[in-house]
Amino acid sequence: MALGWHPVRILGILFICVVSITVLVTWENVSIPSFDALATIKDSIGSLAHRNSSLRKNAYQLDPPPEHPPYGAVIAAGRSNEDLTWMAFFRQNWTTFPYDVDNANNSNEALRIPKNKGREAMVYLSFIIDNYESLPWCAIFVHGHSEAWHQDDTIVRLLGNLNRAALSRAGYISLRCDWYPSCPAEIRPMDHDAVVWGPGYLRDEAEAAIAGNWRQLFPGERLPATIASPCCAQFAVTRQAILRRPISDYKRVRQWLINTLLEDEVSGRVFEKLWAYMFTGEAVHCPPPQKCSCKYFGHCMPKKWTPTPEGLPPLPDWP
Repeated sequence: MALGWHPVRILGILFICVVSITVLVTWENVSIPSFDALATIKDSIGSLAHRNSSLRKNAYQLDPPPEHPPYGAVIAAGRSNEDLTWMAFFRQNWTTFPYDVDNANNSNEALRIPKNKGREAMVYLSFIIDNYESLPWCAIFVHGHSEAWHQDDTIVRLLGNLNRAALSRAGYISLRCDWYPSCPAEIRPMDHDAVVWGPGYLRDEAEAAIAGNWRQLFPGERLPATIASPCCAQFAVTRQAILRRPISDYKRVRQWLINTLLEDEVSGRVFEKLWAYMFTGEAVHCPPPQKCSCKYFGHCMPKKWTPTPEGLPPLPDWP
Protein backbone atom coordinates (compact mmCIF):
# COMPACT_ATOMS: atom_id res chain seq x y z
CA MET A 1 0.00 0.00 0.00
CA ALA A 2 1.38 3.35 -1.02
CA LEU A 3 2.47 5.68 1.82
CA GLY A 4 0.29 8.77 2.04
CA TRP A 5 1.19 12.15 3.49
CA HIS A 6 -0.74 11.69 6.70
CA PRO A 7 -1.21 14.93 8.67
CA VAL A 8 0.60 13.40 11.71
CA ARG A 9 3.68 12.65 9.57
CA ILE A 10 3.68 16.22 8.22
CA LEU A 11 3.53 17.67 11.75
CA GLY A 12 6.39 15.42 12.85
CA ILE A 13 8.62 16.55 9.98
CA LEU A 14 7.83 20.21 10.69
CA PHE A 15 8.68 19.74 14.39
CA ILE A 16 12.07 18.21 13.55
CA CYS A 17 12.86 21.09 11.19
CA VAL A 18 11.99 23.72 13.82
CA VAL A 19 14.14 22.03 16.46
CA SER A 20 17.10 21.73 14.05
CA ILE A 21 16.92 25.42 13.10
CA THR A 22 16.70 26.44 16.78
CA VAL A 23 19.79 24.41 17.68
CA LEU A 24 21.79 25.93 14.81
CA VAL A 25 20.81 29.50 15.73
CA THR A 26 21.59 28.92 19.41
CA TRP A 27 24.96 27.35 18.65
CA GLU A 28 26.03 30.42 16.70
CA ASN A 29 25.52 32.49 19.86
CA VAL A 30 27.43 30.15 22.16
CA SER A 31 30.56 31.79 23.55
CA ILE A 32 33.47 29.37 23.63
CA PRO A 33 35.75 30.14 26.59
CA SER A 34 39.18 31.55 25.76
CA PHE A 35 42.37 29.85 26.90
CA ASP A 36 42.69 32.48 29.66
CA ALA A 37 39.16 31.75 30.83
CA LEU A 38 39.84 28.02 30.84
CA ALA A 39 42.98 28.64 32.89
CA THR A 40 40.94 30.65 35.38
CA ILE A 41 38.41 27.83 35.64
CA LYS A 42 41.21 25.34 36.16
CA ASP A 43 42.69 27.48 38.95
CA SER A 44 39.30 27.75 40.63
CA ILE A 45 38.82 24.02 40.48
CA GLY A 46 42.29 23.59 41.96
CA SER A 47 41.40 25.78 44.94
CA LEU A 48 38.05 24.15 45.51
CA ALA A 49 39.57 20.70 45.29
CA HIS A 50 41.43 21.35 48.51
CA ARG A 51 38.17 21.50 50.39
CA ASN A 52 38.18 17.73 49.99
CA SER A 53 41.02 16.31 52.06
CA SER A 54 41.22 13.26 49.83
CA LEU A 55 42.38 15.49 46.97
CA ARG A 56 45.00 17.49 48.87
CA LYS A 57 47.66 14.95 47.95
CA ASN A 58 47.42 16.30 44.40
CA ALA A 59 48.55 19.77 45.47
CA TYR A 60 52.07 19.07 44.23
CA GLN A 61 50.75 18.55 40.71
CA LEU A 62 48.29 21.46 40.92
CA ASP A 63 50.77 24.01 42.22
CA PRO A 64 54.34 22.66 42.53
CA PRO A 65 56.99 24.67 44.38
CA PRO A 66 58.98 27.10 42.24
CA GLU A 67 62.33 25.84 41.05
CA HIS A 68 63.98 29.25 41.28
CA PRO A 69 63.83 32.15 43.77
CA PRO A 70 61.81 33.74 45.12
CA TYR A 71 60.42 30.59 46.72
CA GLY A 72 57.76 32.48 48.61
CA ALA A 73 57.34 35.21 51.20
CA VAL A 74 58.55 35.50 54.79
CA ILE A 75 56.23 37.60 56.93
CA ALA A 76 57.70 38.72 60.26
CA ALA A 77 55.46 40.25 62.92
CA GLY A 78 58.14 42.36 64.57
CA ARG A 79 58.04 45.16 67.12
CA SER A 80 59.79 48.51 67.11
CA ASN A 81 62.34 47.26 69.66
CA GLU A 82 63.23 44.15 67.62
CA ASP A 83 66.07 43.97 65.13
CA LEU A 84 64.89 42.36 61.90
CA THR A 85 68.21 42.55 60.06
CA TRP A 86 68.43 38.75 60.27
CA MET A 87 65.92 38.69 57.40
CA ALA A 88 68.69 39.90 55.10
CA PHE A 89 70.30 36.43 55.25
CA PHE A 90 67.62 34.93 53.01
CA ARG A 91 66.36 37.97 51.11
CA GLN A 92 67.97 36.70 47.91
CA ASN A 93 65.72 33.63 47.96
CA TRP A 94 62.58 34.90 49.67
CA THR A 95 60.47 38.04 49.45
CA THR A 96 60.50 39.60 52.92
CA PHE A 97 57.82 41.55 54.75
CA PRO A 98 59.27 43.03 57.98
CA TYR A 99 56.13 44.31 59.73
CA ASP A 100 56.29 46.52 62.82
CA VAL A 101 53.12 46.01 64.88
CA ASP A 102 53.89 49.19 66.82
CA ASN A 103 53.71 51.20 63.59
CA ALA A 104 50.29 50.35 62.19
CA ASN A 105 50.34 53.24 59.69
CA ASN A 106 53.69 52.30 58.18
CA SER A 107 55.07 54.55 55.43
CA ASN A 108 55.31 51.38 53.34
CA GLU A 109 51.70 50.63 52.38
CA ALA A 110 52.47 46.92 52.04
CA LEU A 111 53.33 46.78 55.76
CA ARG A 112 50.30 48.55 57.19
CA ILE A 113 47.81 46.96 59.57
CA PRO A 114 44.41 48.28 60.69
CA LYS A 115 45.28 48.14 64.38
CA ASN A 116 47.89 46.72 66.72
CA LYS A 117 45.86 43.92 68.30
CA GLY A 118 46.22 40.20 68.77
CA ARG A 119 50.01 40.13 68.61
CA GLU A 120 51.15 38.45 65.38
CA ALA A 121 47.57 37.55 64.35
CA MET A 122 46.79 41.01 62.95
CA VAL A 123 49.90 40.91 60.77
CA TYR A 124 49.24 37.39 59.46
CA LEU A 125 45.60 38.11 58.59
CA SER A 126 46.38 41.49 57.03
CA PHE A 127 49.05 39.98 54.78
CA ILE A 128 46.61 37.33 53.56
CA ILE A 129 43.82 39.82 52.93
CA ASP A 130 46.04 42.40 51.22
CA ASN A 131 47.68 39.80 48.97
CA TYR A 132 44.86 37.31 48.49
CA GLU A 133 44.59 37.87 44.74
CA SER A 134 48.35 37.58 44.19
CA LEU A 135 49.62 35.24 46.89
CA PRO A 136 53.16 33.87 46.64
CA TRP A 137 53.57 30.12 46.29
CA CYS A 138 53.95 29.88 50.04
CA ALA A 139 54.04 32.18 53.04
CA ILE A 140 56.25 31.69 56.09
CA PHE A 141 54.72 33.43 59.10
CA VAL A 142 57.12 34.14 61.96
CA HIS A 143 57.65 36.42 64.94
CA GLY A 144 60.19 39.21 65.03
CA HIS A 145 62.96 37.08 66.54
CA SER A 146 65.35 34.73 64.81
CA GLU A 147 65.83 32.50 67.86
CA ALA A 148 63.47 31.45 70.66
CA TRP A 149 62.85 28.60 73.11
CA HIS A 150 59.95 27.32 70.97
CA GLN A 151 62.09 26.91 67.83
CA ASP A 152 64.26 23.88 67.08
CA ASP A 153 66.69 26.15 65.23
CA THR A 154 67.05 29.71 63.97
CA ILE A 155 64.55 30.94 61.40
CA VAL A 156 67.39 31.27 58.89
CA ARG A 157 68.35 27.59 59.22
CA LEU A 158 64.73 26.41 59.42
CA LEU A 159 64.04 28.07 56.09
CA GLY A 160 67.21 26.64 54.60
CA ASN A 161 66.18 23.12 55.65
CA LEU A 162 62.47 23.36 54.82
CA ASN A 163 61.43 20.68 52.34
CA ARG A 164 59.27 22.63 49.93
CA ALA A 165 58.10 19.53 48.07
CA ALA A 166 56.81 18.12 51.35
CA LEU A 167 55.20 21.47 52.13
CA SER A 168 53.45 21.38 48.76
CA ARG A 169 51.85 18.07 49.68
CA ALA A 170 51.10 18.94 53.31
CA GLY A 171 49.85 22.46 52.68
CA TYR A 172 50.71 23.54 56.22
CA ILE A 173 53.79 22.87 58.35
CA SER A 174 54.47 24.15 61.85
CA LEU A 175 58.01 25.41 62.37
CA ARG A 176 57.95 23.58 65.70
CA CYS A 177 57.87 19.78 65.72
CA ASP A 178 57.91 19.06 69.48
CA TRP A 179 54.48 18.37 70.96
CA TYR A 180 55.22 20.26 74.18
CA PRO A 181 53.10 22.00 75.43
CA SER A 182 50.19 21.95 72.95
CA CYS A 183 49.63 18.50 71.46
CA PRO A 184 47.61 16.37 71.23
CA ALA A 185 44.62 17.77 73.20
CA GLU A 186 45.34 21.26 74.54
CA ILE A 187 41.95 22.88 73.93
CA ARG A 188 38.74 21.14 75.01
CA PRO A 189 36.13 23.82 74.29
CA MET A 190 33.06 21.75 75.18
CA ASP A 191 34.11 19.59 78.12
CA HIS A 192 36.86 21.85 79.52
CA ASP A 193 38.74 18.83 80.85
CA ALA A 194 42.13 19.23 79.14
CA VAL A 195 45.27 17.86 80.75
CA VAL A 196 47.41 20.97 81.15
CA TRP A 197 50.97 20.38 80.00
CA GLY A 198 53.48 23.00 81.02
CA PRO A 199 52.65 26.40 82.53
CA GLY A 200 49.36 26.69 80.63
CA TYR A 201 49.67 30.47 80.51
CA LEU A 202 46.27 31.93 79.50
CA ARG A 203 45.20 28.51 78.21
CA ASP A 204 41.89 28.60 80.11
CA GLU A 205 41.13 32.10 78.83
CA ALA A 206 41.90 31.13 75.24
CA GLU A 207 39.77 27.99 75.51
CA ALA A 208 36.81 29.95 76.89
CA ALA A 209 37.19 32.58 74.17
CA ILE A 210 37.22 29.94 71.42
CA ALA A 211 34.12 28.25 72.83
CA GLY A 212 32.26 31.52 73.29
CA ASN A 213 33.14 33.05 69.92
CA TRP A 214 33.21 30.04 67.62
CA ARG A 215 30.00 30.91 65.78
CA GLN A 216 31.30 34.41 65.05
CA LEU A 217 34.66 33.11 63.87
CA PHE A 218 33.45 30.10 61.86
CA PRO A 219 29.70 30.35 61.21
CA GLY A 220 28.26 27.11 59.92
CA GLU A 221 31.24 25.04 61.11
CA ARG A 222 30.83 22.62 64.01
CA LEU A 223 32.80 23.33 67.16
CA PRO A 224 35.32 20.47 67.55
CA ALA A 225 35.55 18.60 70.84
CA THR A 226 39.34 18.89 70.77
CA ILE A 227 41.64 21.46 69.16
CA ALA A 228 45.41 21.04 69.13
CA SER A 229 48.51 21.81 67.08
CA PRO A 230 52.17 22.50 67.88
CA CYS A 231 52.78 25.89 69.44
CA CYS A 232 53.67 28.78 68.89
CA ALA A 233 52.12 30.49 65.85
CA GLN A 234 55.05 30.14 63.43
CA PHE A 235 54.38 28.10 60.32
CA ALA A 236 54.66 27.66 56.57
CA VAL A 237 51.51 27.51 54.45
CA THR A 238 50.98 27.22 50.69
CA ARG A 239 48.71 29.50 48.72
CA GLN A 240 46.57 26.48 47.85
CA ALA A 241 45.94 25.93 51.57
CA ILE A 242 45.16 29.62 52.11
CA LEU A 243 42.75 29.60 49.16
CA ARG A 244 40.74 26.79 50.71
CA ARG A 245 38.86 29.63 52.37
CA PRO A 246 37.37 32.67 50.62
CA ILE A 247 38.80 36.08 51.46
CA SER A 248 35.56 36.86 53.32
CA ASP A 249 36.55 34.31 55.99
CA TYR A 250 39.81 36.12 56.69
CA LYS A 251 38.11 39.52 56.67
CA ARG A 252 35.50 38.27 59.13
CA VAL A 253 37.96 36.89 61.66
CA ARG A 254 40.16 40.00 61.36
CA GLN A 255 37.15 42.19 62.05
CA TRP A 256 36.39 40.05 65.08
CA LEU A 257 39.95 40.65 66.25
CA ILE A 258 39.57 44.41 65.75
CA ASN A 259 36.29 44.49 67.68
CA THR A 260 36.99 42.05 70.51
CA LEU A 261 37.35 43.31 74.07
CA LEU A 262 39.67 40.45 74.97
CA GLU A 263 43.14 41.28 76.19
CA ASP A 264 45.77 41.36 73.48
CA GLU A 265 47.55 38.25 74.71
CA VAL A 266 44.32 36.26 74.90
CA SER A 267 43.05 37.22 71.44
CA GLY A 268 46.47 36.42 70.02
CA ARG A 269 46.41 33.01 71.67
CA VAL A 270 42.96 32.32 70.26
CA PHE A 271 44.44 32.48 66.77
CA GLU A 272 47.56 30.60 67.80
CA LYS A 273 45.33 27.63 68.59
CA LEU A 274 43.33 27.97 65.36
CA TRP A 275 45.82 28.54 62.51
CA ALA A 276 46.23 24.84 61.72
CA TYR A 277 42.47 24.34 61.70
CA MET A 278 41.95 27.34 59.42
CA PHE A 279 44.37 26.07 56.79
CA THR A 280 43.97 22.29 57.05
CA GLY A 281 40.43 21.78 58.30
CA GLU A 282 41.87 19.43 60.93
CA ALA A 283 40.97 20.31 64.52
CA VAL A 284 43.85 18.16 65.78
CA HIS A 285 46.96 18.61 63.66
CA CYS A 286 49.82 16.97 65.52
CA PRO A 287 52.18 14.99 63.27
CA PRO A 288 54.66 12.74 65.12
CA PRO A 289 57.62 14.95 66.10
CA GLN A 290 60.22 12.66 64.54
CA LYS A 291 58.25 12.55 61.28
CA CYS A 292 57.95 16.34 61.26
CA SER A 293 61.67 16.78 61.91
CA CYS A 294 62.75 14.26 59.26
CA LYS A 295 60.16 14.70 56.52
CA TYR A 296 59.84 18.47 56.66
CA PHE A 297 63.29 19.63 57.79
CA GLY A 298 65.65 16.78 56.91
CA HIS A 299 66.75 15.98 60.49
CA CYS A 300 66.26 12.22 60.50
CA MET A 301 68.61 11.15 63.28
CA PRO A 302 66.53 9.88 66.24
CA LYS A 303 65.96 12.64 68.76
CA LYS A 304 64.74 12.59 72.34
CA TRP A 305 61.47 14.50 72.38
CA THR A 306 59.64 15.83 75.41
CA PRO A 307 57.53 12.92 76.75
CA THR A 308 53.83 13.55 77.30
CA PRO A 309 52.57 13.69 80.91
CA GLU A 310 50.19 11.23 82.54
CA GLY A 311 46.72 11.50 81.08
CA LEU A 312 47.87 12.18 77.51
CA PRO A 313 48.70 9.60 74.80
CA PRO A 314 52.41 8.81 74.42
CA LEU A 315 54.35 10.14 71.47
CA PRO A 316 53.69 7.98 68.41
CA ASP A 317 56.55 5.96 66.98
CA TRP A 318 57.81 6.96 63.56
CA PRO A 319 58.64 5.45 61.21
